[in-house]
Amino acid sequence: MQNTELRPLGAGELLDRAVTLFVRRFVPIVIVLAITIVPLFVLQAIATPESAHIFNDMGRILAAAGNAGTTRDPTADLEKLNAGLLPSIGVALVAALARLLMWSAIVYVVAMAYINGTMPTVSDAYKVGVNCWPAQLLVGIAFSVLGSICLMPLILLYIGILAGVFALTFLHVNPVITIVFLIVGIVILFAGFALVGSFVYMTYELAAVYVVTEAPNAVAAITAALRRTASRATWWRTVVAGLVILAITQGGLLPLLFLSGLLVAVTHIDALYFAVFGTGTVLLDGLVAAFVVVYATDMRIRREGLDLVALTHAPEPQPQPG
Repeated sequence: MQNTELRPLGAGELLDRAVTLFVRRFVPIVIVLAITIVPLFVLQAIATPESAHIFNDMGRILAAAGNAGTTRDPTADLEKLNAGLLPSIGVALVAALARLLMWSAIVYVVAMAYINGTMPTVSDAYKVGVNCWPAQLLVGIAFSVLGSICLMPLILLYIGILAGVFALTFLHVNPVITIVFLIVGIVILFAGFALVGSFVYMTYELAAVYVVTEAPNAVAAITAALRRTASRATWWRTVVAGLVILAITQGGLLPLLFLSGLLVAVTHIDALYFAVFGTGTVLLDGLVAAFVVVYATDMRIRREGLDLVALTHAPEPQPQPG
């Protein structure tokens, strides 16, 4: 996106620019992501091939309605999947560490395209990924701890709701009151998890971007992200941005799971699950990366006047002849 106008954006403009950026730079974005994601799905297919038809097996168990003879085969498949729990954990750990490398690379590509209108090579992108990997690991650990702390009151609320329901039931209170109490508690609980989770997740994403675009130092990146999101004027925008990311990922994930599971059930070709799900993951990650970079740039503009800095460094207009 050459000559991007850097200025504070509205909510609709953020998503519009992210989609435009993703479409215009589709090929390099997909290549950078596929270099990491494709081998990870191949590894998953080798280590835990049973995961390709777990949803089909669960559906067969539910459809069998307790018939022992009918459910024997899918139940045995699920038992095999449970036996492969250790390999699954190993694959998940490798994937988490590899994705930190990939995320720095894709953020670098998207940020260079968005801010400077240039396109670095895949090699340069992954060099940045390697250099930023230790800082990204520290950022991830820090926000895992921070997220756990922030969610603790909601966990206590969850325990309190369960205790309240048991108390009302034990005291033989009108069941309608118990049901209303449970519904209100669940609504408050889900709203709390959505608000807190969205804020923490989006702040983490900003810190991960700032590791690449500003300072390859975990403490500086975390400080910058918190300073820009925790103010009265920006925290709600951060929550909304986090909800947008949730809508993008979950809105794309559920159809992918359904489609890949359906294809495996119809064709009995396990590889289709990994192919479809891997392709969808590349596309979703690319769109999320574009949105996160656009939002991170917008937050920096709002908090530190990046638009004025860009104007200061712009070339002087040339005098017109005559």
